[in-house]
Amino acid sequence: MPSTSLSYRPEIDGLRAFAVIPVILFHFGLDWIPGGYIGVDVFFVISGFLITSILLKDYDQGVFSFSDFWLRRIRRILPVLVVIVLVTLIASQFLLYAPDIYYLGKQGIASLLSFANISQWLTAGNYWGYAAENSPLLHTWSLSVEEQFYLIFPLFIFIALKYFRNWLAPLVLVLCVLSALLFIYGTKNHPDATFYLLPTRAWELGVGAFLAIAVYKYPAFFQRKKSSTLQVLSLVGLCVVALSYFFIDGHDGISPLLILPVIGAGLIIVFASGSHTLVNKVLSIPAVVYVGKISYSLYLWHWPILVLSKNLSLKTQTEYSIYLLFGLMMVLSVISYHLIEKPTRKNKKTVPVVLTVLVLGVIYSYTLTHSDYAEDISMYSQTQWDGELYNSSPSKEILDTTKRKMQGIKVSDNKGRNWQAYKEGGVVKHYGKDSPEIVVLGDSHALMWASTLDQIAKQLNKTIDFYAADGTPTFFKIPVTLGDRTIFFTAEEKRDYDEARLKYLKKWKPETVIITQSWSNLESVESTHDLIKFLGEIGAKVFLIEQPPELFYGDKNATQFLSHYGMKPREGEKQYVPFVNSALYQYGRKSVRDIVDACNYCELIEIADIYMKGDQGWVLDGSDVLYIDEDHLSSAGSSKAQQRIMKALDTRISTRISSQINTHQNNTKAEYH
Repeated sequence: MPSTSLSYRPEIDGLRAFAVIPVILFHFGLDWIPGGYIGVDVFFVISGFLITSILLKDYDQGVFSFSDFWLRRIRRILPVLVVIVLVTLIASQFLLYAPDIYYLGKQGIASLLSFANISQWLTAGNYWGYAAENSPLLHTWSLSVEEQFYLIFPLFIFIALKYFRNWLAPLVLVLCVLSALLFIYGTKNHPDATFYLLPTRAWELGVGAFLAIAVYKYPAFFQRKKSSTLQVLSLVGLCVVALSYFFIDGHDGISPLLILPVIGAGLIIVFASGSHTLVNKVLSIPAVVYVGKISYSLYLWHWPILVLSKNLSLKTQTEYSIYLLFGLMMVLSVISYHLIEKPTRKNKKTVPVVLTVLVLGVIYSYTLTHSDYAEDISMYSQTQWDGELYNSSPSKEILDTTKRKMQGIKVSDNKGRNWQAYKEGGVVKHYGKDSPEIVVLGDSHALMWASTLDQIAKQLNKTIDFYAADGTPTFFKIPVTLGDRTIFFTAEEKRDYDEARLKYLKKWKPETVIITQSWSNLESVESTHDLIKFLGEIGAKVFLIEQPPELFYGDKNATQFLSHYGMKPREGEKQYVPFVNSALYQYGRKSVRDIVDACNYCELIEIADIYMKGDQGWVLDGSDVLYIDEDHLSSAGSSKAQQRIMKALDTRISTRISSQINTHQNNTKAEYH
């Protein structure tokens, strides 16, 4: 049987080194290389080129076999992957935030079965978000993209070579263009899906595939290129890729400019093959080539080491040097390359062994998804969430993620409360008094203030009603239309809920309406206009409560995370953790002020400063935990702003002057639009 191996090109291994090192530096958090993540895109181009070159050569030599191709991929990819996933799973059980071990099991299954990109998109979302950055198997998303490509692309190549051989290059080019257009569209409209999924990444592998076809079909054309042309084009490619590492920042979303380094990588692969070119000589330096050879192991080891070392730092309150961590990565990568990668790559006996271990890894991961790990929270006072007492959402099964997030938190049961139902079956409901003087509107952030606002109303001798629902937008169009479903409402239930709110606000004409929600998630200031205008027309004074700071640890149980974080209560002492001053949070703070500035019957109650100290958020008061997660205050936390809110309300609503209300009614349309 003829050999199907390609001529070895050391500069391509050098290019791998030029791709993996920026990825690692970027993941170390070095600000001077904001585009280091682009190294993964360079890997995609290399993979597309090499795999297509192998497929073309196999087909022309008459040795093309799907089974042989996929078995070679198994021997190349799985041995190290399986080992590193298993090591990560075992180490994580001792180092990871305990409730996250459940999700780690899901990540293990997804990584081993090649759908980690889909899993990370659905569970972690934003690649630059806290959830993703603390997922020790996050980086396997790119392997899954490649493995999905390896599964599909050989079938495409085989069919195209057999029936449309003369159209192979145009067909691949068309697929690349379609995928690239989808990518450009997705960067603006669906950035998370665009980052992770094969349809919007296929063009990068496709560029490598197209170049492989061009080189294979027209070798003489590329060989006839003048030396000076090869020098210039390969050097341009290297410069474009290098500059991309420093000037394309992905923190604000994946950029369409990724097209540039992908083209640059293609230029290097095609035009740096001549040993006389400067780029070839640089990338063929033995030390650079060796880093390229171990780049696969280096890529797989580096991320779990970084994530788990951060968790170890939390437990031990010790910072670990980046030089120590980088040295550990290199040592483990060298060992993996020489003891696992090289021996298994061409050994056919590898496949049954590695598949057996893979199955065991999937079983082990599955057991983790049925775990019930928790941190020790006995040192803290009982954390209380009273929001369910006031929650108007339909009674439906709580999401599994919510159940886990609320473990160890005492949730008040709303059964038996004085619910008022305004639709048969109780789908549309609210808690409070008929004809209230104060009405509270909002989402889960209204629920977090509800018990405090209830107490304030009692102290002010005012009747109060709550129309607040978890996971449900506060604002809606008037007249009410059928829109999208929410987490707990169907589209029809949401319409009924909005109509009920509108009907009874108009009937009650409350003197005061309090709106409090996650302003970070506000659709737009314009989306508030209809409801705010309506409230002015019925003569209400509108108070908007500011959002508290969002803490750094993401959507986690605050009490359990503080235990994992090593923060112990100190009697009579306030303790703080970093808060995330994100673009969304700043957008929310600005939006609520814009609403107030445009409305003379609206007033802002500022509370964020109560929970801030510099860039830190107040999370612990003695043994009382003030949050239940990263952005929802506990009952103890909301009570800290009680005096501030009561003072603002008492000043404005202790008396109701009819002339002011008439003025509001007459001027509403002119003053808020």
